[in-house]
Amino acid sequence: MPGRTIGVMGRVLDQEGGLGIYARCLLPELLRQDPNSRYVIFLSTEESRDLLRRFPNAEPHVLPARNKLYWDQVTVALAARRLGVDLIFNPKFSIPLLSGRPCVFVQQGSDWYVNPQNYEWWDNLYMRVMLPLFSRKARRTLAISQATLDDLAKYTNIDVSDTVVSYAGVASNITAEREPQALARFRAKHRLPERFILTVSRAYHSAQRKVIPYPGGNDETLIRAYGRYRERGGALPLVVVGFRIEEFLRKRGFSDRELADVHFLGLVPNTEIHLAYQSAECFVLASLCESFGIKILEALATGCPAILPSTCASPEIAGGAARLINPRDEEEIAVALAEVTGSEALRRIMREKGLQRAQALTWRETARRTLAVFDEIIPRPAAADASVSGQELSQAR
Repeated sequence: MPGRTIGVMGRVLDQEGGLGIYARCLLPELLRQDPNSRYVIFLSTEESRDLLRRFPNAEPHVLPARNKLYWDQVTVALAARRLGVDLIFNPKFSIPLLSGRPCVFVQQGSDWYVNPQNYEWWDNLYMRVMLPLFSRKARRTLAISQATLDDLAKYTNIDVSDTVVSYAGVASNITAEREPQALARFRAKHRLPERFILTVSRAYHSAQRKVIPYPGGNDETLIRAYGRYRERGGALPLVVVGFRIEEFLRKRGFSDRELADVHFLGLVPNTEIHLAYQSAECFVLASLCESFGIKILEALATGCPAILPSTCASPEIAGGAARLINPRDEEEIAVALAEVTGSEALRRIMREKGLQRAQALTWRETARRTLAVFDEIIPRPAAADASVSGQELSQAR
């Protein structure tokens, strides 16, 4: 019989973007490293029911609910009690406040506090009211980066002194190993130029439901900086991956002339995104605040030299392997583009450093740190067989 039952709030598994990737990559690793625990996966739809079918210790339960808040606060709490859950874990940032079970969740970001202008008023209100309540209710919390904790300590009254930084990783297909035929098909499909600069950006909060602009992607500044790069003799076109980025820019007055050398690919599936990084001469990101930035790690892991913001967690995740820029400074971005695209020797050094840095940030390590927290709250019976220990938890902090 399993020694403990972990209830996972899996509504986020259906979500696109970084949070969905985080959950879909972390959960298989938790199940793999903790085979003797029973994992009850609470789902809000049938969409992800078969995602973890290959793991005998995964038990999916679809729990329909009238809305997200009711699902989080009532539906999950009742199901956890009915199914004998010992601990509730949410890869996102909410937990059922009225449940008597110990809860753990992941502090996934601080951008609501650092750049509140990037969010609607109700999002800001929700985070300011609810996140402190969730943090006080949780037995322990994890965090996506140390920068997130530093920002929460600076801008809020949330106590993060006992939070473990667990980071994130990249999917198994995100590697520097190139398949020439796959690359050729990808280039032909998207009519890519021979050499180009790549950015993976975000202009809207959601690609599925109500579309709300997200200024934090800072696309306008990047395009203007790229224009300066071209005016000074920079030869490489810019390839943009992201949902409706061209529409976003044109609504803000960018002309055909300003976008003449910019190629918009739209969304690229996670199963193919590594081909974009592998095809590029370098990667540039000008977003205002990345609380982790999986796309940062994706660039490093594929050997794509990266130009990254000097704000929030980007320097922490890059670990000295990237060229840092002030994302609000067009001139600084333009100079960085010229430097990196103009030197093969520099790109080679950045590529080597990036690959080395990516080896330190893996889903295996994220799962190990997560399980260390679980074990502290609900120990596994076979302590000698556990892959993590109290000593390792101290090291993780």
